[in-house]
Amino acid sequence: MESRPPDGQALRRSGLCCEGVNVFLADGKAAFQEVFHFHLHVFPRFEGDGSRMDANWGTRARSLLDQEAKAVQSGLAALGSPAAATSMPCDLP
Repeated sequence: MESRPPDGQALRRSGLCCEGVNVFLADGKAAFQEVFHFHLHVFPRFEGDGSRMDANWGTRARSLLDQEAKAVQSGLAALGSPAAATSMPCDLP
């Protein structure tokens, strides 16, 4: 059986009351994860509900987005590799 996150169209067709859906995945303490397992939040949304997500919504250079996409693809390809679990591609404090 294939497992995947809920699809917005499927939720809207499910009979649950919502006009839209936001999906939020928290992975790691820095991402505000409090329960350390696959932790996915599904938020039903309604026109004018006043809910908002704040972030730096600035536009990033295409070259940076491409580099980051390659890094994520590399990480996905490395899943299952013992080195993948311990490698850090960036300098963190």
